[in-house]
Amino acid sequence: MKKLITLAAILAATMILFSCRTLKEIPEEKTSAQIIQMGQNYVGNSDFSSAEFCYNTVIERYGSDPAIYVEAKYELGRVYLAQRKYDKAYYAFNEVLEIYDSGYSAMLPGAYKKLCNISLTQIPEKRLQELQNK
Repeated sequence: MKKLITLAAILAATMILFSCRTLKEIPEEKTSAQIIQMGQNYVGNSDFSSAEFCYNTVIERYGSDPAIYVEAKYELGRVYLAQRKYDKAYYAFNEVLEIYDSGYSAMLPGAYKKLCNISLTQIPEKRLQELQNK
């Protein structure tokens, strides 16, 4: 009986350890699209810290391309929104919208501007008003 309980405890601890692991490194040869896909997979598994790591990695490695930067920043905003980190989501979406308004819009996919505006409406109204008044 003790062996069974010990085995169950070890198994449970192992499962917890692996489910809480954080992504530590993304191979250099991964493209921005591959890393964004990895982030989306992590979001699908509710592993928001790994998703955030992926999107920040895309911004660090490929952020000099405005189209890639906008996509990664939008995805990062969605991660914050899913975690109810409304301040961070608000600032991420607004940063994307500012990029569209700064003259880069011809080089950017139009969808992210619309998606950011839609995502901003998903922030609770009271919190959104507080953020807009800052």
